[in-house]
Amino acid sequence: MRRLLLLFLLLNFTVSYSQTKKETGADPWAGTFKLDTAKSKFAMAAPKEETVTVDAATKESVKYSIKGTDAQGKSYTVTFDGKPGTASPQMVDGNNAGEVTYTMLAARSFSSRMKGSDGSSSAGTVTLSKDGKTITVHETTKDAKGASHAQTAVYDRQ
Repeated sequence: MRRLLLLFLLLNFTVSYSQTKKETGADPWAGTFKLDTAKSKFAMAAPKEETVTVDAATKESVKYSIKGTDAQGKSYTVTFDGKPGTASPQMVDGNNAGEVTYTMLAARSFSSRMKGSDGSSSAGTVTLSKDGKTITVHETTKDAKGASHAQTAVYDRQ
């Protein structure tokens, strides 16, 4: 009877440990998200479409790419590959658009600060919903002349 109880406890521990390890090892941010223009609020003209592919959003790495079409129909690509807490270049169509610093606030929340190469700046928060289906970006941007604009972009997992 003791062997059976010991075997049961060992199996129970093994199953519990393996499930915990899988949950903590996966990056909940990783995946593809599409802009929901109906839920988003832009200070200026909204993009016609935009898709974000998140490769990593962890304590060690933030890496994503964005492909979209602006309000005038022009396609663009944005890429970022950096480490939280370190300013890294954000590239737009292969050109450095500025330096972005992401700070991980919690497992599903980052803050961001950007200094644009054109003299603009921005600060914001990026949050992944508890169910992992929605990314919400709240951002306040100042252009090179000092005019401020706030916007909220909502992306749904595909």
